[in-house]
Amino acid sequence: MTAARNTSVTDFTLTNEPLGDEEISLILAALFKKIDVPARKSEPAPKTILMDFFGIAKTMKTSTTTRVEQPFRRCKFNTFCPPETAELAEIRNKSSESPIVFQARHLAGVEDYVLNLATDRSFHVAILSRGLIDMLYWYERGTRKGLYSAAHHESAKQRIYELLRLDLVDSFVFFTCSPEVAIKREYDGALTQERGSNMSESSLVQSLAIYEEVLADVEKHVPGLPIFRLDTSDCTDPGQAARELLRLILPAICKRFGVRTGSFLPRSPSLIEKQTRHNDYFEEQLKLKGYPSLRAIESAGFVSIGTAEQEDTYLNPHPEKADSDGYFDEIVRLRREGNAWKFIHKGPQNDRIFSHRRPLSMEVDAEDVLAIRGRYPELLTLKKTRRCFNIEGASAGDSWFTLHLDNVEGLGAFSELRAHGSSESTHSEELLRLAEKLGFGLDDIVEGSYLALALKKK
Repeated sequence: MTAARNTSVTDFTLTNEPLGDEEISLILAALFKKIDVPARKSEPAPKTILMDFFGIAKTMKTSTTTRVEQPFRRCKFNTFCPPETAELAEIRNKSSESPIVFQARHLAGVEDYVLNLATDRSFHVAILSRGLIDMLYWYERGTRKGLYSAAHHESAKQRIYELLRLDLVDSFVFFTCSPEVAIKREYDGALTQERGSNMSESSLVQSLAIYEEVLADVEKHVPGLPIFRLDTSDCTDPGQAARELLRLILPAICKRFGVRTGSFLPRSPSLIEKQTRHNDYFEEQLKLKGYPSLRAIESAGFVSIGTAEQEDTYLNPHPEKADSDGYFDEIVRLRREGNAWKFIHKGPQNDRIFSHRRPLSMEVDAEDVLAIRGRYPELLTLKKTRRCFNIEGASAGDSWFTLHLDNVEGLGAFSELRAHGSSESTHSEELLRLAEKLGFGLDDIVEGSYLALALKKK
């Protein structure tokens, strides 16, 4: 019933800020709880989190894989990182001179990994190195060298596309870096600077071009795959690359496995603040004393959308920060409407009159509520009856406005006019004009949130 956006599994994204240890652990704990479910042997095995890492040489792929696996293991996941097919003796042995047979062995090995590890009772997580998309790269490269005919290349591509369409892999990560950085990592401190056939500036440039062509082809024939790029050119160590990788893939994995944001995000003040700070809009609000007349409401173009009984429990996200005047600029609360609960966060206000807070709202269940209440001290609880109206469409131009008529227990009657602002547009003048249409004057404007008013009164 409010203007705050409701964040769900489908639209949760992490910001471009690094993830902290606590944040990673909270997300992984929620993910583990979701996928670690008992299953009878007569039932299909649960889905494994299957990842596929590929890319050019010297991009920290192997060392980053080890670092990415660690937090999963430390959060109770059973993990498995099988060797890439090029390291398997039965695949790389020289029993055949045929490049078709040689590459087909690699493809068969990758197919075996994907088809069997996508659902495996022994593991929660499996990380492949050089999987299906990498096979497309090697077929393209071999064709350019004359190893395969165009017909054979096309046949192999279609086979791999069919496997990709099964959507068994939960995240593909393309490791890349600039050729200059790759060369520096390869030859700095080496006994010889003699360039190898596969490790030279020209070969790396060609490899990147082939990968780009392959990825464009995959998007054309199998659109929508969860493919991520990790450029490690500026990374100084695998731990840095691993944090960036987790920031990229965890939202997609949570979405694919149906992990609710309410099961982890409200438990981390830092993650909440990051998410709110990078919200694409802020809430413009004008709070006024009393109610307008029904005639004025209708005349201004507002239409009723319902009434709700709300109980808001305000929480202190930073109990270590004493606030001498009792005013909390950041708002964190649990809202109950009937049997439904929401967790709501509003960042610091950037305008004394119009608020300009960035909001975040998500549904939580009873178990989440208990965990959240155990995480943050409670400040106070306010009960209110809220009548909601909105005005949209042609009469509102390109904007969307809401009107809330609130009767707050212990505080009185208030009207709230709201709109969504952004870096491109704000609605201060429109809100003031609407307030005037509703019969309010400047003396009716109220500064501060209901929390601030209640604490001041208390």
